[in-house]
Amino acid sequence: MSNGVNQVTYDILTQRIKQVGNLPAMPAILSRLCETLSQKNNQIDIDKVVEQICYDKSLAAQCLRLANSALFRQRGDVATVREAVFALGLWRIRDLAFSCSLPMLFANIKGPVGKELFWRHALGTACVAQGLGHELRAKGAEEIYLAGLLHDIGILVNGVLFAEEFGQVLEEAMQKKLPLEEVEQSVLGFTHAESGRILAELWRLPLPLSEVIEYHCRPQDQKTPRDVTELVHAADLACQKLGMGYGYELASDESSSLVRIWEPLSLHFPLAKNLQEETCTQLLIHLVSEADLLADHVFTPTMTTGQNIHCDSHSS
Repeated sequence: MSNGVNQVTYDILTQRIKQVGNLPAMPAILSRLCETLSQKNNQIDIDKVVEQICYDKSLAAQCLRLANSALFRQRGDVATVREAVFALGLWRIRDLAFSCSLPMLFANIKGPVGKELFWRHALGTACVAQGLGHELRAKGAEEIYLAGLLHDIGILVNGVLFAEEFGQVLEEAMQKKLPLEEVEQSVLGFTHAESGRILAELWRLPLPLSEVIEYHCRPQDQKTPRDVTELVHAADLACQKLGMGYGYELASDESSSLVRIWEPLSLHFPLAKNLQEETCTQLLIHLVSEADLLADHVFTPTMTTGQNIHCDSHSS
């Protein structure tokens, strides 16, 4: 075992996965896309990327819709998948493909977690973390959005593998207004951060991304502090505090205030240290508000299934 997950927890989860056997595999399109993009930039075959996305017409349609949304759009209308690749760049195309594919992946799995609430929070965390990364000039900018999108993937794992117990976790967390990971540890003996890390390994996600998933609740435990983990942690808490959480508000105390959420950032990022408290809180409020509006757009089906999808700008 190469990660920091407790061996007993690791054995319990892997054994349960074998018993239940219904955790979704990484979609083939995402595996192929990650494999293609793992090469050096000058060796990536753009035509292959376009072909991979266009192979799944539903995904291609969703990608075009999101490429023209405020979430990804830069300038001008994007009419083809090839145009989207050139307009947005390869890393944003990967982010976009994950944004489209993962909600569909878990759509038919029954569990105690509301799917739209989950993906709104995931999207919110991704957008807020990315916005913070831009403001604070963080390292690893190409990782931030996807790390935010996937940070809580272990919640879906727990909801699938331990549906009854996790239902109790949600109920207790809502009643007592406690963080999920605190109640998970009490009821299950492990948290969604640990089960998320194991799914990340099963999906063969890159190691830095797997580590953000594992340490996003407690970035101070990560042996080598990383910008992305700190950003996702702060974005996660800000979204929960400002109405993009899991349907309940955490108990209000000084430790959960926006100022306290910002404190670890000020210790980690030189630019964050110099900002006034009011500026910090207003920035978090602004980023979450923007993310909330974007989520409204993303989760409103505005496309007809019969739309023709153009993959290559040279196609007629």
